[in-house]
Amino acid sequence: MVSRQDELGVLRIVLEEQYERHSTQLALLARQARQLPGDRTDLEAASALTAASRRALGDIARALHYLEQGRYGTCEECRGDIPIERLALRPATRFCTTCQPEPHHQGRP
Repeated sequence: MVSRQDELGVLRIVLEEQYERHSTQLALLARQARQLPGDRTDLEAASALTAASRRALGDIARALHYLEQGRYGTCEECRGDIPIERLALRPATRFCTTCQPEPHHQGRP
């Protein structure tokens, strides 16, 4: 039988790989942004991709920090264990399904 600690160890590897992938993507986007002509649409798309990669890196860095502290896989709201299945789908998640905040919609209250 595989323990939760073993499963969390596998997720650590996944998080580290995701961190590396997003870091590489961010470097590529920065290089492309310097080479792009002044096309506003291209610049806006590159800016949106850069912002998304930075957010992902922050989420992954937080998850890796929580792993180091022994808090990874614990819901930030109810302090219960986040199911491994949920962590496998979204390794940087911070909440169980019950406590997951509603997504914010731009332009809506």
